[in-house]
Amino acid sequence: MTTPSSSRATDGNEPAERNNISISSIRQALAARQEDNGSGEGAGISAAVAMIFAGDEQAPDLCVIRRAERAGDPWSGHMAFPGGKREAADASARAAAQRETLEEVGLRLRESHYLAALPHMPVRAGGRDTGIILFPFVYYLGVRRGRLSPNGEVAEAFWIPLSHILDSRNQVEMPLQREGQKLIFPSILYGGHHIWGVTYRVLMQFAEALGRSLPGPEHYP
Repeated sequence: MTTPSSSRATDGNEPAERNNISISSIRQALAARQEDNGSGEGAGISAAVAMIFAGDEQAPDLCVIRRAERAGDPWSGHMAFPGGKREAADASARAAAQRETLEEVGLRLRESHYLAALPHMPVRAGGRDTGIILFPFVYYLGVRRGRLSPNGEVAEAFWIPLSHILDSRNQVEMPLQREGQKLIFPSILYGGHHIWGVTYRVLMQFAEALGRSLPGPEHYP
């Protein structure tokens, strides 16, 4: 049985302005990387997620979901971004991210919302390769955040301040017991839930693009 817990509690935040990054800065930083996330789409099974920002351009919020708990799902109950596997009808990985976002939380992503892609990455579960390649895409909806309407695959949906993600007081270690071995993973704590695993890896890439950093993991899940 896998039982997560936090190695330390958060009892305050760093000044929010220290961790606020504007949408303009995000747009410029990601454009400078010129990531082509169309390459590699034919390799293996592809999935896609949408990092969706909204609200104040100087202090945006990020859409994060908690997946419903389902038997047989290796990511059951995990914190994640809206997204899922690419289907045959999807024209691209980005189209899959946009379709899944509409289905899972009711947000319609348009071309005008699109900012950039992040590097694609292999997905692991339980320490094993899944054969899935994940394609992350970044969006900004505008000042109006939009109402989140979770479907049956999503237990909860949140708008989390980006400043909370980048606040070092919310970056905690999460020990897991797996096959009798204790592993330590980095995570971000929000509302008693840990953002870790592949979602944390996406956030690491995002932070790196902005010239920031998140603690690296000893082991990737």
